[in-house]
Amino acid sequence: MNNSLLPLNATSSERALEQVTERASNLPVLVQTLWDPQTCPENLLPWLAWALSVDAWDSDWPTVVKRKVIAESVVIHRRKGTVEAVRRAMAVLGVQVELREWFEIDGPPHTFSVTAWAGDNFREDDAPLLTADYYRSLKRAVDTAKPVRSHYDFKVGARFGAELGLAAVAQTTARTREAGEAHYLGARLAGAVHLGGFQRLYTVFRVAMESV
Repeated sequence: MNNSLLPLNATSSERALEQVTERASNLPVLVQTLWDPQTCPENLLPWLAWALSVDAWDSDWPTVVKRKVIAESVVIHRRKGTVEAVRRAMAVLGVQVELREWFEIDGPPHTFSVTAWAGDNFREDDAPLLTADYYRSLKRAVDTAKPVRSHYDFKVGARFGAELGLAAVAQTTARTREAGEAHYLGARLAGAVHLGGFQRLYTVFRVAMESV
């Protein structure tokens, strides 16, 4: 049976084009797979992020982080302007969030403080744990999820298993703090604590913490 919609006087070029488009329309397109952040092919993730209105995107992020950011986008948009939205927006970037509102810190109304404890999601072998790009990603997550009227204090720290490091950040610079030889809970530690091209470290300290 001839399913062609072309008229009898169609040219050979028109009939050839019809055959090509017919074959293209028969290609399998798994829509459910493409719209699922966990199954979408990696090379198509930027387009899925755009379709779901992801606020911030970085092509250098690990794939697992890209998928988490996309998966949380709709939920975050529904809750924008709330504490939960800020927590979710930062959590997908691999940090533990400590957020206190103004009435918890005796601050001015519509202010809050955020401390982000960084994890290993963005870290390659021998790469700095805290970098300027990572810091900007975290701060952008707060800016896009918080109430527009609210202002905040922002600190970023890093946790290394049983050890804790804290850095107060501001202007862009780089610093490497030489640790020499130290003993933390009986474990010998030598070398440097590399904080990369981070923000200027006004204070940096490391405290040994015993797991309980």
